[in-house]
Order: sequence, then C-alpha cells, then structure tokens
Amino acid sequence: MTAKTLKPEYKTELFTGIRPTGSLTVANYFGAVKPIIELQDQGLKPLVFVADLHALTDCEPKDVKKYVNEVVADYIALGVDPNKSNLFLQSSIENEIAVLTLLLSRHTNVSELLRVPTLKDKLKNNARPETANALLFLYPVMMAADILIQRAKKVPVGQDQVAHIEFARELAKDFNKKYGEVFPMPQPLEQKALRIISLKGESKMSKSIPQGALFLSDDAKTIAKKIKTAETAFEGKMNDRLESHIIVAKGLAKTEKEIQEIDGIIDEHKKGKAVMGQFKQIFTRVAQDFLQEFQARKKEITKDPSFIPSVLEQGAKIARANARETLELTKQALYG
Repeated sequence: MTAKTLKPEYKTELFTGIRPTGSLTVANYFGAVKPIIELQDQGLKPLVFVADLHALTDCEPKDVKKYVNEVVADYIALGVDPNKSNLFLQSSIENEIAVLTLLLSRHTNVSELLRVPTLKDKLKNNARPETANALLFLYPVMMAADILIQRAKKVPVGQDQVAHIEFARELAKDFNKKYGEVFPMPQPLEQKALRIISLKGESKMSKSIPQGALFLSDDAKTIAKKIKTAETAFEGKMNDRLESHIIVAKGLAKTEKEIQEIDGIIDEHKKGKAVMGQFKQIFTRVAQDFLQEFQARKKEITKDPSFIPSVLEQGAKIARANARETLELTKQALYG
C-alpha cells in the first residue's frame, strides 16, 4: 500500500491527559477527574496519559518525577478504575513522541504557535516570546503528537482547550495532504466547564491561594477552618462565590438526603433568612466525609509499592503499540 492510498484508522476511542504538578484540590477533582469517571461509567475505556514531559515546560524534572505516582494514586482513589481506564506515563513512549513532535514541527511556524490561546496565556504569565524556553513554544506541537500518535477519535476538552484540538487537526490535515492519509482527524468532546471559585472569593480555586483551596490532603480540622471563613453572600442574595460553593458541596455529597438538605438551606437563604452558618456546617460535613474516604482509599492503594507501576505498565503496553505502529506508518509515508 502506497503513502497516498493509506487509510487513516482510529486506534483509540477516547484520549485524555493529566498533569503531575503537585497537590490536587477539589477543583481538580471536578474539572479533570470526575469527567473521566463519568466517561468510564458510560462503558467507554479512556486512554489516560500522565503528561510528565509537558510538565517539564515549567517544572524541574526531579519535582515532576516525585509527583507522578502520587497523582496516579489520587486519580485511582478518586474513582478512576484501572479496569475501566488505561493509564500510562507520557515518558514511557518518549522516543516516539519526540520523533513525531520533530516531524510535525515542519508543518507549523512560530506565528501559528503564538495564536494558540493557552500558549499565549502561558507566555503572558511567564515570559515574552523572545525569552521563553523553546520547549514551551513546542507545547502545542507535542500535545498534537500525543493525540495523533495514539490516533485518537475523541479528546475530552474544556472550552479553553478546543484550540489545541483544532491545531492538531490542522497539522494532521497538512501532513495527510502532502504525504498521504496517515492521521485520522481527532474530534473534541466538549465538556461543560465548572468554574470552582476560591473559598476566599478572589478568583478560581488554586493551590497558589492555599487558604482558599480545599486540598485532597487536608485533614478534618483544616477543612472546617477553611469553610468557616469562606465568603458567601448576604441574606436573599446569590453570587458567583456562593453558587460555586453550592456546586462543590452538592458534588461532594454522598446521598440524595444531603443534596436535598443543601437545596433546602439555599431556598431559605433566597427568602432572606440567615442560614449561611447552617450551609457551612453541612458543606464542612460532606467535604470532611468525602476527603476522609478518599484519603483512606489512597492509603490502601499505596500499601503495595508495585501497584502503581504495574497499572502504568499495563497502559504503556497499549500506548507503546499504538505509537510504534503510527510512527512506522508516518515514516512509510515520508520515505516510501
């Protein structure tokens, strides 16, 4: 079969990534982990990569290595089931990713890279284009390589990540047009973005404002202290802060009874009654219960030091087979 008659074939139904950059918060759970759990519960089997190479754009290698196993343990303890999802380390196929990133780099230019919104944001926050490290510039190309090397059909993304899928599609189209149909077109699976606001109300919940974030590692006393001082709203009023706190409280609640209790308190609040103290009490209770259960599951998972590496190797076998096959097809198209 010649390069021009190659038929692009999907190898991965659903593909997504997680970034190993330190302690996770409940905002990470809602934004990154829960969508994977919902997809696997629909009968899909996501292929999930831990983006340890991407993390090198702004983190020291030794720090990235330290957090890899921890973030995988977090995801599994939160409900990502290794029997329903395949997880692997990006660096387990580093040679294949590096080669495809290099080959795809020929199909873009600096001007196009600078138009990728998330890269623009990273540059705005960290550096000017002329002083940014080159790996940061290649961030969108490497992300495209991650997707295309697995020949992924659907990639779950928030609205701010759709541009990355479009960029990957443009690289794939340009390559296919010039050398033959190697890469099938990845499709964005858009997900509703939840904006979880800091308990202090300044901005989104982030580890950069620790006093306003509920960390997965927080103990019961810390949780109670943070929620007690959380900013809410005056009686009868609703605002973004309170709406966010309600989403978190109901999302962490285990039972329908707890959700109904939260709804009842908020109904009273809307009528002008002073019930924010009651809301904070149940918010504290459901958060403590959720995080205590999570921490107990994580402790159990990490008892066996071989468990996480075995999970990652199981996923790596699938990712490696896909990557090598895709790279071989790519080279056939390029060199004949």
